[in-house]
Amino acid sequence: SSPLPLKKTKRFAHIKLIISLDSLVFCPEDQAFWMILILVSTAAVLYYFSWVFKMVAGWMYQYPRIKDLPGPKGLPLIGSVLEVAGDTTTPLRFFLAEANKARALGEQTMTVTILGRIVTLPLNGAMVKAIAESTEEMQKGKDYGFLSAWIGEDSIVIALGEMWKRSRKRLTPMFHYTMLEGYLDTFNKHAHNMVEVLRVESQKGVVDMRNILKRSSLDVIVDSTMGCNFSFLTNPGHPYIHAVDTFTNLAQRHNMEPQMWINWIWLLFYNRDYKNALNEMHKLTAQVLKARALAVETGEIDLGVKIKPVIDQFLALEQQGKMSMKDVHYDINGVIIGGHDTTSATLTWIFWSLACLPHFQRRCQEEIDQIFEGDQDRDCTPEDLKALDFTDRFIKESMRMFAPAPVVERELLKDFQMGEATLPRGSEIFINIFVIHHNEEVYPDSWRFDPDRFLPEEVAKRNPYDYLPFSAGVRNCLGQKFAMQEIKVIVATALRKFSFASDRDLLDQGFATEVVLKPTNGCLLTVTAR
Repeated sequence: SSPLPLKKTKRFAHIKLIISLDSLVFCPEDQAFWMILILVSTAAVLYYFSWVFKMVAGWMYQYPRIKDLPGPKGLPLIGSVLEVAGDTTTPLRFFLAEANKARALGEQTMTVTILGRIVTLPLNGAMVKAIAESTEEMQKGKDYGFLSAWIGEDSIVIALGEMWKRSRKRLTPMFHYTMLEGYLDTFNKHAHNMVEVLRVESQKGVVDMRNILKRSSLDVIVDSTMGCNFSFLTNPGHPYIHAVDTFTNLAQRHNMEPQMWINWIWLLFYNRDYKNALNEMHKLTAQVLKARALAVETGEIDLGVKIKPVIDQFLALEQQGKMSMKDVHYDINGVIIGGHDTTSATLTWIFWSLACLPHFQRRCQEEIDQIFEGDQDRDCTPEDLKALDFTDRFIKESMRMFAPAPVVERELLKDFQMGEATLPRGSEIFINIFVIHHNEEVYPDSWRFDPDRFLPEEVAKRNPYDYLPFSAGVRNCLGQKFAMQEIKVIVATALRKFSFASDRDLLDQGFATEVVLKPTNGCLLTVTAR
């Protein structure tokens, strides 16, 4: 059986098989071998032709409806697949270049076809608003389906309709501003832990900030969610870290490599790593959940306290009959995936920007030193974080320049009107946040790093949907205040202790579009104690 829902793995499946008979060694008298070879070959040929027929039929039906929409026309049937093929930096470069061409012609949307997929990009905040505030039901894009085995079909990340509303309703109180102060101790604890690791690593030479920030962010979200500390930061060999890395890597490759959509190829080459990673991640969640539930039963944990980890809030709902234990398990995983990679990617780009722009780094340090009155060791308080002005603008500009989650996908369940374009049912909308954030009409000289773009008077001039670090509309990121508080605590704690430097320029990077935006040249920085 397939490890993924059939509709997810067979979408636009295609692979060209080349078999060299010279490399095969077999016995001509082995009839079983010949029978298997014939059956496999016949199945492969039939599968290939069924895929071609499906793609041709779909193209003939949809092409008349989209042929007049603005955007690159590509080749018949395959569309622009050759333009986006390549490494993980290629699609972003392609979409950004084509978006700039379309904007120059006065267009507000752009439609691209890729191996039968019809993808439309809004090119400004007004068009994003039309999507974000639409009452028409849409579902998450096809590429999110891979995550269901980890976070469940009912997860807020991929659920639809009433199921999504129920998930959103039970999760919203957990990230209310009144709960954020309860997480502040966790943020401070792990920020201080990271500082100690930086102190040790800085003595060895350049520091791999991306790796450190990734493990530290995992510590924060697991501690906040599960109420326990696995010390991933100081234990880089922990199997859970490897499992998360393997799973997210396979998720991205599954989205980008069509051969992985074919079940037998998946089962033959990728399924073992996928299953091992999935089992390891589920095992840790199940162990913590079992121990936590037992502690609740024995009275060691009081679910009546106001401030408690996310897992205890879920267990309280389970006791009230509002959630099953299976729901609790999957929702915990959903919170972890939503609060780990994106936050670590955001922090990576922030520290990269600080290191490459020392004049701005000094301004941040001067502001932080003034707020903390030179105290390098005390915890951050809510008042400290509110007092950050220039540092806050710096963080926001980094998130504009280097959108941590570069693409949000939606699939249309019915025809949809966006501006002057009528988009057909079954097509997809890609809100390419990187494209929106580099709109020269909104952000002149958009590749110039300028925190003053986020002065109140400048923000007031823009459509709110021209800045989307946490997506937008009813399906925006629930944990955005949680994430911003964590980011500010880590930045303020680190800049009190250290200065960061790089021998590269800010834009001397490639932008890899994976689950999150990653720097292809890494984030290797010189870290110096102040």
